[in-house]
Amino acid sequence: MEDVNEMLAEQQRELERIRKKRGGNHNTERIRQILNIAFMILALIGIAIYFAYPDRHVTGLSIIAAGMVLKIVEFFIRFMF
Repeated sequence: MEDVNEMLAEQQRELERIRKKRGGNHNTERIRQILNIAFMILALIGIAIYFAYPDRHVTGLSIIAAGMVLKIVEFFIRFMF
C-alpha cells in the first residue's frame, strides 16, 4: 500500500512541476505575442509588395525574411523560457 501511495505522491509532484512550467512567465508571453503580431504584419506587407510590384520581388522577399527572423526568435523564446 505504501508503494502505491509513494507512486501517487511522485505523480502529483510531477504534475505540479509541469503546471509550473506551463504557467509561463507573463513577460515572455507578452513578448511572444508582440513578435507574432510583427511577424504577421511583415508577412502580409511582404506578400503585398511581392505581388503588387513585379519589379520589387527582392524587396518583398526581404520583408518576408525579416518576419521569419522574428518568428525564429519567438520560437526560441517559447522553448527556452
